[in-house]
Amino acid sequence: MKTIPHGGNPAAVRRNLRLGNIPLLDFSASLNPLGPPQSAVEAARRALDRVDRYPEPGCARLTERLAELHGVPVDRVIVGAGTTELIGLIGQSLREVLALHALHRGDPMMAVSHIVDPTYGEYRRISVLNELRTEIGSRHILAWRQETFPSAAAGVFWTGHPNNPTGQQWAVDTLLRFVDDSLGLLTVVDEAFLPFVSESQALSFAGSVPARENLLVLRSLTKFFALPGLRIGYAIASPDMVVRLGQYQDPWTVTEAAEAAALAALDDLEYHERTLEFVARETQRVLERIWELPGLRPTWPDRTRPTDDPQLPPFLLVSLTETPWTAPQVHEALAHRGFLVRECSDFPGLEVGALLTGTDQLVATQGHLRIGLRSPAENDALLKALAEILASEP
Repeated sequence: MKTIPHGGNPAAVRRNLRLGNIPLLDFSASLNPLGPPQSAVEAARRALDRVDRYPEPGCARLTERLAELHGVPVDRVIVGAGTTELIGLIGQSLREVLALHALHRGDPMMAVSHIVDPTYGEYRRISVLNELRTEIGSRHILAWRQETFPSAAAGVFWTGHPNNPTGQQWAVDTLLRFVDDSLGLLTVVDEAFLPFVSESQALSFAGSVPARENLLVLRSLTKFFALPGLRIGYAIASPDMVVRLGQYQDPWTVTEAAEAAALAALDDLEYHERTLEFVARETQRVLERIWELPGLRPTWPDRTRPTDDPQLPPFLLVSLTETPWTAPQVHEALAHRGFLVRECSDFPGLEVGALLTGTDQLVATQGHLRIGLRSPAENDALLKALAEILASEP
């Protein structure tokens, strides 16, 4: 099993490309471009005065606050060191029970983990590490919404809402209908980026969990509050699943500083409003600029997005088309100019030579880049560098 590459690692890029100590503006990690709320930073600093004590197991204060936020019973919430830890716990907790299920079905080799590519690589990694035989589906990249659901009725289905790296979202009624028709399948909906979207509470599946034992929702406090160094996220699931995840969770994975920062951030309503306004405005502005760059296009069917289409998260997936430049070449050229973007060749379906397919469309590509938002001035500097690179010879 290969290590899954992730964004947000400028040090590794400097080493691999022998860049020395060149400063890199990091567009590869999709975090809140406003940076962390000051209230959260100050709360974390105050918590350091208690560094000589163990954190309270279970993060009782934060668990209660999150249950209140989503209007669910407290026994349906579990907090972890980021959603990535919780993804790992899901895999560990299902390993034996799904192996027994396959054995009882008379097919020990049946697929019990279901993924639709391209999507977050940790779903696949955790499935492989826990010997969950995996069925990989694919979908039309140019589609506006997610619609693909596994035909099998057993195991676990992993999906993002919005999906990383495509940004596509589910229509709530569509996915709930699939969930209700597949009671033997645990559907894990990763909503790490959903808080960036207007009306996210209405679009979230968290409120649907209490009525469904086979639905689990992952939420991140890392992305929206720009706190990746503190590692904090949570899951909303059935009481039995919460207990099962807790049994596999190591003690004290969430630090006192992380919990304190999360509590302060959740109460910072002004920061929340500023973020939604900025992301909506700046994403659209950058999107329009990208359409104007020869050799580059957003991975969407048309320049004009439907008025009822959900707001984009704070990143854009772009395709290199009608250009001799490949995504790895552009990635390296940008790094030498001081810009770091996420090169997407490790996502199945986004490699150099991949075809974008959709209704009445077929687009040949030279690979893909995922670009996270930063400040307007920094976004403009990146777009200028991209234009200069694509206007030259590789």
